[in-house]
Amino acid sequence: MKLFNWIARTGLMCAILASCATIPVSSIYKLRNFDLATTDVSKLRIAVQIPQSIRVRPAGVRMVIAARLENGSLNEQEAFVLDDLDPATGAAEQRPKPAKWTQVAAYRLKPTDTDRIGVFRDRIAQLKQRHGDGVKGSISISVDSCARTLIPDGPVLITTWIKSEETVDYVVLNRNLDLRGESEKAGQALEIKPCQN
Repeated sequence: MKLFNWIARTGLMCAILASCATIPVSSIYKLRNFDLATTDVSKLRIAVQIPQSIRVRPAGVRMVIAARLENGSLNEQEAFVLDDLDPATGAAEQRPKPAKWTQVAAYRLKPTDTDRIGVFRDRIAQLKQRHGDGVKGSISISVDSCARTLIPDGPVLITTWIKSEETVDYVVLNRNLDLRGESEKAGQALEIKPCQN
């Protein structure tokens, strides 16, 4: 986490809902050597755990990298649609084990986005040279989903992880983020539309 101070955020986008929370304290030490400026992005992985009542839509997981100046004069971001690590491409790769009544899927950056993320990293490095520690960054994971079945009352929990060449294993970004609770805090009702097929 050397290029700038990373804040990991997670959101499940249901209509206009975008929830976020900070990295657990227990993960900060494990992420101490992670640096988006130098990491091999081909080895970067994101894993998402959601209830079995929910399904991720095709091309529904995005990683958003953002940078801003503390004074608010600049806010830049790039969004990357992630590829699912399907059995053909990810069979040999370990991923977090799902909790009861949940499912876990793992994702990677599209090979075609390697150049684009490189350009963004160069742009942020230039900002860092000019503004130093005034540059702050974040990585957000958004999940576009639909409801397979009726979603029961109570918490709707998601967990996200990140894995890089520096971390070796998956590291929790958010554990058991309650989407219903987060949406209520924002003054909204949780809305996840039914899947069409």
